[in-house]
Amino acid sequence: MNEFQNLWWQQAKSDYDIFELLKSQDKAQCHQLHYLQMVTEKLAKGYFWRSGTPPPQRHVAFIKFLRALGGVQQSQRSQVIKALNFTNFEGLQDWIRRIDPLAYSLEHLAPALSNDGPNPEYPWPHHSPTNTPVTEKFQVWQQLIDTGQGRKFLKTIKLAVDNFPVYA
Repeated sequence: MNEFQNLWWQQAKSDYDIFELLKSQDKAQCHQLHYLQMVTEKLAKGYFWRSGTPPPQRHVAFIKFLRALGGVQQSQRSQVIKALNFTNFEGLQDWIRRIDPLAYSLEHLAPALSNDGPNPEYPWPHHSPTNTPVTEKFQVWQQLIDTGQGRKFLKTIKLAVDNFPVYA
């Protein structure tokens, strides 16, 4: 892990701590989702700093990150599957394919990607707001907490944060 990756990892860990705090206190979904989305974005950008050059300043890194993990070289596979608690690389790849729609939904909560719709930061639509994040029941949140796939997703994100130096 290089110094740039370490900076992004430190911030991802801090954001994850706030996500956990908000979740433990049952705060509004928008706040929890905001921090979770930031965690995933920072994990991805930190991972892509491995090249030594900055990743693009966009909010579309998390799915690329997952796909990159699913395509690592043979020599790195055991580190990745161990860090993320999978029994084999094919299981990780299968999980990434199945989780893609959920990851997409989480990534697209960023206001820049939400197409003037539900996002955890700002009332919408932008030019004539009728909804506010603090009262919204986000569909992606329900998927995360009410389904086995969502709960596994959350556990894997925690492992990805905790074990970042192993696979970075």
